[in-house]
Amino acid sequence: MRTGRLWRGRLWAQFLLWKLREGWARLPIGVRFLWILIGVMLALMTPLLGMGYLLLRQSLAAHQQLVQRQRLVAAVSALDRQMATTLRQLEDYTVWNDAYEAVQRRDLAWLHDNIVDWLPQHFYYDFVAITDARGALAAHSGGDMAWLRQTAPFQRALRGVGDAGLWRHGDAIYVVAAAPIVDEDWSRPPAGVLILGRAVDAQFLQRVRESAGHTGALQVRTVGIDEARAGEQAHGGGGIEASQLLFDSAGRPVAALEVEPPRVEQSWLVDALRLARQHLLIFGGALALIASLTMVLLLQSHLRRFAVVIQRLASGDWNARVAYAARDEFGYLARAFNQMAQQLQTAFETQEQQHEEILAQKEELEQLYQQLQQAHQELATLNAELTEANRALAQAAVTDGLTGLKNHRAFQEALHSAVQMAERFQQPLALIMLDLDHFKQFNDTFGHPAGDELLRQAAQVLRESARIYDVAARYGGEEFALLLPNTTLAQAIQVAERLRQQIRAIENPHASISASLGVATYRHGSPPATLVYEADAALYRAKRNGRNQVCVYQPEAA
Repeated sequence: MRTGRLWRGRLWAQFLLWKLREGWARLPIGVRFLWILIGVMLALMTPLLGMGYLLLRQSLAAHQQLVQRQRLVAAVSALDRQMATTLRQLEDYTVWNDAYEAVQRRDLAWLHDNIVDWLPQHFYYDFVAITDARGALAAHSGGDMAWLRQTAPFQRALRGVGDAGLWRHGDAIYVVAAAPIVDEDWSRPPAGVLILGRAVDAQFLQRVRESAGHTGALQVRTVGIDEARAGEQAHGGGGIEASQLLFDSAGRPVAALEVEPPRVEQSWLVDALRLARQHLLIFGGALALIASLTMVLLLQSHLRRFAVVIQRLASGDWNARVAYAARDEFGYLARAFNQMAQQLQTAFETQEQQHEEILAQKEELEQLYQQLQQAHQELATLNAELTEANRALAQAAVTDGLTGLKNHRAFQEALHSAVQMAERFQQPLALIMLDLDHFKQFNDTFGHPAGDELLRQAAQVLRESARIYDVAARYGGEEFALLLPNTTLAQAIQVAERLRQQIRAIENPHASISASLGVATYRHGSPPATLVYEADAALYRAKRNGRNQVCVYQPEAA
């Protein structure tokens, strides 16, 4: 009984297998190829996609860890550079004899004008304070002095050592720097302490981010000791974290520096996908090769006739067609192929006609291109000439046409710049006004050409005597001016006497020449016009005293 059931089961299995083979043989070749290709692709793509997903996830994780580490290191380094810069700026104002003397005599007006009010206006500090050597407040522009006296930089500065670091005040984090105020020779004990600071706010973090050279957003979050310990335990395994603890000068954690990834990090995902796509293309190529081999073995006999017709078409026989009478997939393909051949024949004939038209248009375009090249060269020449003309006009606007020295307008601009520089760096500034003696009589006697030549000779003397940063100008008529930056009155008198002797030594074929000179020095706080007035007054006093001499401006003689 059991043997009979087994025998009938085998017959049914054989019958089903025969029916499957028969049904498969009757299927159109396109359907059979489709099923074979789907099976091969499913068999190959399943492990391929899984491996690609794992590779993509690992690549993204490794890349993110590396980028976060680099950002943290760059941000911390940039923050350290900002604190070092703050300390250097601070020391520029603490090693200063004028500041030392001002603290000693408690000159609050000078301290406010040159340090306490100056630094916040030009370097964006939130507070600046100056104390004496015992720590008593002398001048300040803000800040909680009770809190500042407790900071480590202030305590170290009282002991004679400059220091800078982070310090926490409430919910805010500050970069605090302090240094002792000493004279430039360090020969006397410190007169006091200069302490300044700025809040670690969004603008400060923006400068840190730009200095670090990346586009990730930075954020500083205050933390407590318990939170800092918890964070150290959480990251103690050597993992990569997106934040790093910041410590004050006493070694206590005050904040956590957090780095947020920028929006452009989405491109990293594209790179990872590109990597995965490359691997998929490799396996896809293998899949296409296997499927193509299966297709070729199955359809080789049917494709030979198509290959013959294709070769005839390639050789230029546009009348070649595929003869295939069956109404299966290859029959549809043959009819479509013949229709395509007809369209190719029509397109080829149309293309030949268009090719002739394109050749004619190409010749016209080449002629137009030559015309455009010629026009471009002419425009380039005109542009060069215009540039040279503009340069000549700019030079003529500030130069005296006869002597080649600076004209009156250029001299006024140079005078204002020199006064601002002298005020800023507390340097001396001197002015020499020079007038040729009896020039009008010389001009009337020997003529204007001789007078012009004499003016050029005097201008040459000024040009050769002037230093590279001195300003020699024709002030007007026969009057000249020589502006001497960073020059004391005694030095200016020597220069003026040398000019007088050199002008006296000019070899003029008509008559001997002399000059009267007036010397004045800039008084700090006075307007630039005062310097010109005083030098001019000294010049006219030299003329009244007999000419051919150097006079210095004296207020009582004005």
